[in-house]
Amino acid sequence: MKKTPSSSNSNPLYEKYIHNSYVYRAWACLHLLLLLSFLTYRLFYSLDECCGVIWIIAFSCELWFSLQFLLYQNSIWLSVEYKAYPERLERRYGGESASELPPVDIIITTTDPYKEPAIITANTVLSVLALDYPVEKIACYVSDDGGSPITFYSLVETLEFAKKWVPFCRNFNIELRIPIMYFSKTPKSSDPKFLEQWQVMKDEYERLKRRIADALERGHVTLKSVSENDVNDFVYKRSDVKNHSSIVKVIHENKVSQGNDDLVLPHLIYVAREKRPMFNHHYKAGAMNVMARISGLMTNAPFILNLDCDTHVCNPKVIQHAMCFYLDCPSERDCGSIQFPQLFYGTLEDDPFGNQLKSVFNILFKGMNGIQGPVYGEHAASIEEKEFQDEAIRSAFGVSSALVSSAEAIMRDNGFQNKSYPSLAIEEALRIASCCYETHTAWGKEMGWMYGSSVEDLMTGLKIHSLGWHSIYYAPEKPGFMGCAPGNGPDSLVQYKRWATGTLEILISRLCPFLGKNSQLTLRQRMLYVYFTMMPITSMAAMGYVLLPAFSLFSGKSFLPKVKDPAFMVAAGLFISMYGNDLSEYLMCGCSVREWWNNQRMGLISRLSSQLFALFDVVMKLIGLYETVFVVTPKGCENEGGNEGDFTFNSSPLFIPPTTEVLINLVALIQSTLQIVGGQCEVKDKLFVEYFCSAWVVINLWPFLKGLFRKGKFGLPWSVVIKACALAVFLSRTWLR
Repeated sequence: MKKTPSSSNSNPLYEKYIHNSYVYRAWACLHLLLLLSFLTYRLFYSLDECCGVIWIIAFSCELWFSLQFLLYQNSIWLSVEYKAYPERLERRYGGESASELPPVDIIITTTDPYKEPAIITANTVLSVLALDYPVEKIACYVSDDGGSPITFYSLVETLEFAKKWVPFCRNFNIELRIPIMYFSKTPKSSDPKFLEQWQVMKDEYERLKRRIADALERGHVTLKSVSENDVNDFVYKRSDVKNHSSIVKVIHENKVSQGNDDLVLPHLIYVAREKRPMFNHHYKAGAMNVMARISGLMTNAPFILNLDCDTHVCNPKVIQHAMCFYLDCPSERDCGSIQFPQLFYGTLEDDPFGNQLKSVFNILFKGMNGIQGPVYGEHAASIEEKEFQDEAIRSAFGVSSALVSSAEAIMRDNGFQNKSYPSLAIEEALRIASCCYETHTAWGKEMGWMYGSSVEDLMTGLKIHSLGWHSIYYAPEKPGFMGCAPGNGPDSLVQYKRWATGTLEILISRLCPFLGKNSQLTLRQRMLYVYFTMMPITSMAAMGYVLLPAFSLFSGKSFLPKVKDPAFMVAAGLFISMYGNDLSEYLMCGCSVREWWNNQRMGLISRLSSQLFALFDVVMKLIGLYETVFVVTPKGCENEGGNEGDFTFNSSPLFIPPTTEVLINLVALIQSTLQIVGGQCEVKDKLFVEYFCSAWVVINLWPFLKGLFRKGKFGLPWSVVIKACALAVFLSRTWLR
């Protein structure tokens, strides 16, 4: 392990650790050798053993899997970790020097107080308001794409609770400043004064929850809660969420600059951008660009912390951690953004729906640190540095001279001098939040969040890297952020489908990593983006490969080597090598064997459902027959009841392909088992490996097998079963012809 200092400073604010795992590299080379050996066997020796169609499908799938393996190894070949020293930052910028710390604009995005419960958003806001960072250096913006009066009302009520919650946290040095998590456990302290205050705060929080819940149940808010002028601006009918004027409300304005130190809280500003049916609002990317303009106009901090409404700050010093990199890196382009890992609270044991992605963050993202840095992902919190280009870009900011002036201030040395009176800029903020403001500007095309993909963060990160910037993945010992994971199978698959759709949209966009336009992408970084954007295409290979064992059993034609063949050792070696390495990675990340199994099982289910439908959607979009739709994933950590961790189903077509796979392989297994019992030795001698693989497919799709025999939400709907049966019959008859 090699340690590289960040600078010549004897007390650097961060350090970089490079891990060269020669054992892992030896395994990767061995696995690659096995892959090449098996492809050679497939190419030269097995054509006579199976029919032409089976051979073509098998060879094509295996070739694709080999390519994916090479691209993945490129991504993790060099593992890099970072360690920050916020205590050194505090010594360097303590006392009067604290005024030199840069301001941060914190943007929280939400769109629906029902799908994304308003109390969850309130907890995120509370965790931000309670940050241990100079309050005059923080501004909290909430982007409400639904324009809901309930969301605004919940923020007004949240502010009132924050006036008690934040002093409580600071007086008693509370580290976990998220009420929904903090009050889930009884404190162990024996201090009567603390326990009394704790109970008072818990009662206050319960009242806050009830008020917000009552507003959601009624579907509106009372005028006595907020002013009549405030209420009249909002959308009252859910059908109007795409047809309303822009709304900007300064809920709280920090008064520290006026010498008032009582109950000091950061700025809290509510924004709902204008939406009209005739304008493309570009989903979350459009909302973030509006927020970038408004924050630039009102407070103009040089850094932005981007949070989903369910991503709570659980480390009150997380901004100090980030500033260790920004203030100590040799060049600003060495650190364009800092990506934090995705972590969840209230999760089910052993991660039954594969939401936590522990191996991704512990293995893959550390590997990305060894190239140009990690991709910018919405599945984790990220702190970005505002980057502006030359005069050509500045001229494309739009017609707001105030906004252009703010951009120029960032580029000058006095960019840290943020503005202190957001309320003075409301009128101009309403104008730059309008639908037509971006017309003939560079927003979404050359600056801000990029348009053209439902995973705008990944596309924006690609743009940033293509301009020569680097990013950093950083996992502090005490987690910086925690969020809510989808609580059931359908929500998880919907989220996977949106991610897969967005990555494919990037593949066919102007920012395709294949194109030479991305001139400052290194070759390895380009390969990294190719790996991500082409990943959903693996669904076709997975679909074909899991059908091959069953079709081989039906036709009596093998596509894998027999047990007695020397090539069987190569195939068995690949199987053991692949699953053994995957399991070892999960164990090194602190996961259980059961959690590994759940995650690799969900990986297959996702490829056979979410990624397959994403591929279909993007193909339809490409030929002009369909437009992809951004679907909001419901937030919340509560389980739906029943057996925790059990898959729940609905009538979504996402469940049809996995059910079809289960039915086909199940019938093949039953037929082959009857043949073995009847004394037909062909299956045992010639098709034993295919028999094992078919059983392995059924085991991996076990939730769907159980769903065939269960009722209610834990059983597959008849509409899905009937469609899957029809598809299974069609595929089998087509194949057997």
